[in-house]
Amino acid sequence: MSKLHEMTPLQKQFAEEHQNVVFRFLNQKGLPADDYYDIVIFGYLQAVQEYDENPALSHFRFSTIARTKMSDSLNKHYSYENKPKRKAPMVSIHTHTSDGLALNEILPDRQKDLQAQAADRLFAMEVLSCLTETEQQMVYLKADGLTCREIADIFSTTVHGINGRFRRMRMRLTERDF
Repeated sequence: MSKLHEMTPLQKQFAEEHQNVVFRFLNQKGLPADDYYDIVIFGYLQAVQEYDENPALSHFRFSTIARTKMSDSLNKHYSYENKPKRKAPMVSIHTHTSDGLALNEILPDRQKDLQAQAADRLFAMEVLSCLTETEQQMVYLKADGLTCREIADIFSTTVHGINGRFRRMRMRLTERDF
C-alpha cells in the first residue's frame, strides 16, 4: 500500500467528480457517513492517486479500485478498534460489586497518597533550598544509590571530604529544625 502524497490538480478534480463513490460505498455497507466518512476517505484518496499513477489499473473501473481501498481502510479501523486493550471493560467508580460495595470503597484512598506525596515533595524542596548547588548534586547522587567513594570520584575529592560535607549539611539542617 503506497502512502498518500500531495495530489495533483488533475487528481483533485478526479476525486471531486467521483466523490459519490464514497457515499455509495457507505450506503451499501449501511454505515452512517457522519461516523465513517473520515475512515474510508483516505482509502478513496489513495485509490485516486494509484488509479492516476499506475497505468496497469486503467483496465479496471475506478469504482472497483476505490471500493477495495475503502474496504481496506475500514478493515484496518475494525482491526484497530477490536484490539484487546481497546476492549477492556469500563466501570464507574460508583458501580457496586457483588458484595454491595462501591469501587471507591474498595480501592485505597489515592487522594491521601497524593497529598502525602505533595507534602513530602514540598518538604524536600524546602530542605534542598538550604543547600548549595554542589551539595544538592551530592544529595541527588546519594539518593540515586551512589556510594561516598563514587561521589568523591565525581567531585574529584576524598571520601573523607564527602563525609565531612554530609555531616556539615546535617548539622546545618538540624540547626534549622529540619
